Amino acid sequence: MELYSIYKKLPYQAQNILCSLYGYYIGTQRYGRKYEDIFAQLLSNDICDKSKILGYKEENLFRIIEYAYKHCPYYKKKYIEAGVTPSSFTGISSLQLFPILTKEDVRNNYLGMISDEYSTKELIHYHTSGTTGKALDFYWTRNNLQYYWATVWRGRSRFNVYRGDAHLNFTGKNVVPINACYPPYWRYNKAHNQYLINMQQISRDKVQYIVDFINDNDFRFITGYPSIVNSLAELISENHLQVNKFPGFFFSSAEKLYEYQRFTIENIFHGLKIVEHYGFSENAAAASMCECGHYHEDFELGHLELINSVDIDKGTTGNLIATGFQNLGMPFVRYENGDVATFTDSVCPCGRHSQVITNIEGRKEDYILTPEGTKIMRLDYIFKGTYTIKECQIVQKKDGRLLLRIVRRQDYNTRVEEDIRLIIKSMISPTIGVDFEYVDEIERTKSGKFKAVVSELQVETR
Repeated sequence: MELYSIYKKLPYQAQNILCSLYGYYIGTQRYGRKYEDIFAQLLSNDICDKSKILGYKEENLFRIIEYAYKHCPYYKKKYIEAGVTPSSFTGISSLQLFPILTKEDVRNNYLGMISDEYSTKELIHYHTSGTTGKALDFYWTRNNLQYYWATVWRGRSRFNVYRGDAHLNFTGKNVVPINACYPPYWRYNKAHNQYLINMQQISRDKVQYIVDFINDNDFRFITGYPSIVNSLAELISENHLQVNKFPGFFFSSAEKLYEYQRFTIENIFHGLKIVEHYGFSENAAAASMCECGHYHEDFELGHLELINSVDIDKGTTGNLIATGFQNLGMPFVRYENGDVATFTDSVCPCGRHSQVITNIEGRKEDYILTPEGTKIMRLDYIFKGTYTIKECQIVQKKDGRLLLRIVRRQDYNTRVEEDIRLIIKSMISPTIGVDFEYVDEIERTKSGKFKAVVSELQVETR
């Protein structure tokens, strides 16, 4: 905070220099000397057949299990208690013999997860408070980080987008101080040919400047939180402004993209193709979208599996478990990260053979509890086709009732309330109460993320 106090007092030209210097520093971690070789290997792997992918996974699953057992005190203790050793692994089907690693395990034992072959000084430390405010510390190796970013850029290369292409990033970080009264309301990171706009600058009095800025530049793509880009699109629409130069792509990440957001963004940025990428801070696994709109597991980074799964019409849905292959400094083996996904055995028309994932629903950390005792996490379908709502956050403060915190559009009316109540009673619970609260904006988390469901009940939500 002390450094930021100095930063925000500097002229914007000096802030641009500092953003660029930080960009170069981050670039040395993401795109180190091994990066180009990793990226080239990933490109060639994009056409691997199923048997090669299976062989790669089984070889690396055994390798990481054996390594964790030999070099990480926590895993050795955990496996002995579970009655397993590396030799217990005989193929992917035997992976379920090994215990699951939870977030609480990481919080309480992360130092014991660090390999005895590494000093923490050699590793990249990352700290997140998470959506519930509980601290989570972990470490990456440079190799792990470079693999992760190679998967990101392989995914983008499927759409002929490459490093160095001019782009605009919408972020939760205060790169432009919140009290900025004059343009520019963006900062430039020369290292990545990237302009940055933080969510605090997306406001009615600044939107004209931002639209003019977009129209004056040729951005190949935009990146960032969908909730921030959606807020910008809403303001553009409300102020009857026109975007004339359209970036070709929006690479969405970090949050679930909801259908109402997709509708609004595509309506403002005509011809924009929205491409989602799935990753999480621990970098144990990832999935990149293909031209057909399906996620494909980036199997070189790690293995994804489902637990507590149920069969549905178009595949199998369950809780995601990740085993990372590239982080020897602090391995994540059978890590339950809190996300829910749907796998399918269908062959993707794009011709890639890695695991096809049709949907990733995001965090399951908060759910609503119905009077009938059912836990429900995904609720965005309540608002399908309801375009008079800008944003809605569903809050449960007490048993038997829901509070819908809504940011309205001008054509919103009370008939919408009646329709939503009917949908909730027919699809969620016939007895649950529904209250409405109208707000000008919905508060984000400290990292700038939008939470669609918030439970304040005194129950276990993780």
